[in-house]
Amino acid sequence: MCGNWLTRIARRFGFIDTPTTGRSTMHEERSQKRKKRALLVVDVQNDFISGSLSLSSCPSKHDGSEVVEPINKIVTSPFWDLVAYSKDWHPPNHVSFVTNANLRKPHVDNKTDLGNAAVFDLCIFDVDDTRIDQVLYPAHCVQHSEGAELHKDLKIVPGAVTIHKGMNPDIDSYSAFFDNCRKSETILRQVLQDADITQVYVCGIATDICVNFSAFDSHSLGFETTLIEDCCRGVDADKCIETLNKMKEEGIEVITSDEVLKRAEKLLTEETNQ
Repeated sequence: MCGNWLTRIARRFGFIDTPTTGRSTMHEERSQKRKKRALLVVDVQNDFISGSLSLSSCPSKHDGSEVVEPINKIVTSPFWDLVAYSKDWHPPNHVSFVTNANLRKPHVDNKTDLGNAAVFDLCIFDVDDTRIDQVLYPAHCVQHSEGAELHKDLKIVPGAVTIHKGMNPDIDSYSAFFDNCRKSETILRQVLQDADITQVYVCGIATDICVNFSAFDSHSLGFETTLIEDCCRGVDADKCIETLNKMKEEGIEVITSDEVLKRAEKLLTEETNQ
């Protein structure tokens, strides 16, 4: 899949024809320096929009479906060299499910009655002598369920990559890159590196949780990272504001989908004039 992306990029920007002199043309030198961009669409799944963990039932009361239109507006743009969609993909016995709270050994620091735990309670588990701090949620995005599917109106572009996360029953994975303990990682970093991506634009659900963790992990891995604000919705409105402010402080750019389209138009004009 990545190879197909690279082939299309190479054909588009002139890498396939090699000069007979063995020296690069000016056009190729410009192309080789061109930064490659990926759009990461985080967890735009039914359970977060209209299902068991709908944002409308969370403190923010956000309508998660509102991200679909602005994402669709930008996702098919030639601005992107790669598009990736992440999905929570939990087994039925996942550690984050409130119904599973009493399945695991409590850590000595745990203060929550696991037999009477409620949604949004913080529990501390002892899993193989590892402390696991876990906020509890309703069962959501169970593998192969309707709730785990992407929203029906979200555009899925040909050649896009799907990133499954949260598959370990004992450790949650807010980030599209790593689990919450950073003991394992998804395929995302390798996919981006294989495609020579240097810039990652992040959007989706939820601003203050999975989008937050994904953007900061992208930034920490050395990718130039941008959050597309109007293409995100969150769990807690105040925490969303705190998240955006922290991103700006740490060097993560925050822009809108209209600004993305303006950049795409500018790039197309520059390429046409080369």
